[in-house]
Parts: sequence; C-alpha cells; structure tokens
Amino acid sequence: MSIILGRKILASIFSSVLFALIFSVLTGFDMNAFVNLYYLNFMFVVTYGVITSIFSDWLSKKLFTSNTNREIASFFFHCLFGSVLKELSLVSAVSFFIIDRLLTKVKIRWWSISIALFVIVLIFIIVIYIDFL
Repeated sequence: MSIILGRKILASIFSSVLFALIFSVLTGFDMNAFVNLYYLNFMFVVTYGVITSIFSDWLSKKLFTSNTNREIASFFFHCLFGSVLKELSLVSAVSFFIIDRLLTKVKIRWWSISIALFVIVLIFIIVIYIDFL
C-alpha cells in the first residue's frame, strides 16, 4: 500500500504539471496562470484524485480477473470520478491515469517523493514572495 500511495502522489505531481501546461498553452502561456492552475489542480488531485484512484484500482481488481479488463475498468472509473467538474477534471483524471500507469514501470523511493514535494512547497513560497514584492 505504501508503494501504491507513493506512486499516486508522484503521479499527482506530474499530472498537475501536464494539466497546467495543456491549459496554459491553449489559452496563451502566462506564468501566473500556469502556477495558479498547477496548484489548484494539485490540491484536488492529491486529495480527491489519489483516494478515488486507489478506489478505482481496488474496485477493478475485485470485478475482473483479466489484467486487460482491469485496466479498462480502472480507466473507466478514473474517467467517471474525474468527470465531476466536466472537461477540466476529466483531462486531469486521464493524464493522472496515464502517468500513474507509466510510473508502475519505475521503482519509486520515498526520498524522491519527499524531494518532489519539497520542490513544490519551495516554488510555492517563492511565487508568493515574488507576488508580494
């Protein structure tokens, strides 16, 4: 469970970057918009997204024995839970699912997750400090 949770947290970090890039590029890239989109999306994904992703994977394992059917069902559940806020959250859910599946092929350690979270907090503090200047 610890490995799964760590992978999901790392997937939420990377998928939030991808989400913010997609919507920032589509609307004309603005650094403030990118940072705001990233942190807003990250807050939702690291809480609601991680919980529903773990539930989606668990439910698909309970319903299907074939690995292919499990992946299809898990993708469907990710899309279902991710469609809460229409297109925005659906794009986030699909990118989270894809990155999560790519991360299953990588050995993840907790120190790498800790460094990634530290970088996120550090950038957040720097951005807030710059905005106050």
